[in-house]
Amino acid sequence: MNELLNINYLNFFFVFEDIQSNVFFDIAFLLTVGIIGGKIAETFKLPKVTGYILIGMLFGPNLLNLFNAEVIKDLKTLKILGLGFIGYNVGLEVNLKMLKYNRNSVIILTLFQALVTFVLVGGAILLFVDEYAWTYALIFGAIATVTTPAPIVACIKSYQTKGRLTALLCPIIALDDVFGVILFALILPVSIFLASSTGAINFYDLVSAPLLEIGLSIIVGIIIGVVVVRFLNYFYKGDKITIFLIVIIGLLFGIGFSYMFETSQILLPLTIGAILANRLGADLRNKVKLISDSFILPILLVFFTLSGAELNIALLGTLELIGLIYIVVRVIGKILGATTAAVVLNEHASVKKYLGATLIPQGGVAIDMAILAEIRFIQLANETGNSEFVEIGSTILTVILGAVLIYKVFGELIVKWAFKKANEITYEDHETHSHLI
Repeated sequence: MNELLNINYLNFFFVFEDIQSNVFFDIAFLLTVGIIGGKIAETFKLPKVTGYILIGMLFGPNLLNLFNAEVIKDLKTLKILGLGFIGYNVGLEVNLKMLKYNRNSVIILTLFQALVTFVLVGGAILLFVDEYAWTYALIFGAIATVTTPAPIVACIKSYQTKGRLTALLCPIIALDDVFGVILFALILPVSIFLASSTGAINFYDLVSAPLLEIGLSIIVGIIIGVVVVRFLNYFYKGDKITIFLIVIIGLLFGIGFSYMFETSQILLPLTIGAILANRLGADLRNKVKLISDSFILPILLVFFTLSGAELNIALLGTLELIGLIYIVVRVIGKILGATTAAVVLNEHASVKKYLGATLIPQGGVAIDMAILAEIRFIQLANETGNSEFVEIGSTILTVILGAVLIYKVFGELIVKWAFKKANEITYEDHETHSHLI
């Protein structure tokens, strides 16, 4: 009898091993646990993205090991797809018509507060971090520039805000993300070079490669975007399948190019999305956005859950200093930068006092950048055999995840407070608008 039980246990073990090595089961498991993680996060009023990442950590190699290192390696293609779709999704929100009014103010306010934040966060890390200081300073400084629009848009819709602060905010947060992505595309190759280089640093080599990468990403993105727009306008007869196929083919060409030629895996698809957002008619543009949401969601769910599985949970207890620097100094940078620029521009008092506070929230785009940094440092570790690079990538992602959690808890409260102090809240709607978060 005991022998029969042992045989059954062995059979179950081998069946489980076969399931783990089956990529289709792996994707199904990822989607299942990701949905569960998102629902749990919603229960605690946290972003779904956070739930995906945390449950990925739970089932990853460092804890339950349902998704082991082999599974993560097999699904690498989905992570690359996820990054591309995220960039495209950000691009769809970049509508240059929003800059028709207040163009100079929006551009100056956006660039100045972003640059001040970049310098302050990077400088503080240089002062207090010893090993790989420049690498951490540049990457964290670049990621610190971006702002998540979700809680800001939620407050604007919930409380029907009106005024100078509201008028400036929407174009600022769109431009803020674009600038952050471009800055990050420039900074990441430089940071990797500084981390891996042991000899003399050649300024030309340091700057020329990132600039070429950015230029190539934008040019190829524009070309693919224009072609996609032409096909959509020519072949669109009202059916959703045609839109889906044309957009997905264009994106796959863009993502494939960025992967093959090692251009920016976020910036190139972002450019495609921006071209669609600005070249399509309003009706077709809205349909493209709706269809894009439906096919992007499962890819992003797998992407963030996988990224969580790769996190080294042991690092959580060792990041107090760098995490605190990032969270606190980023807030100082946003407030100081926005206030200074508003004073120079002689903006309305509400903008001078409260614009910086509304730019504090941070979410999806920052996590995307951190994940891309993690991917690049894992690649560097595999190329050099130096496991320290894996730890750099995990440190970046862990700090950003922790910061996003804190910004989520307090971000929307701070944004509402700023609108209230600016006297721009016109209606108290107590719905959560969770679909926007």
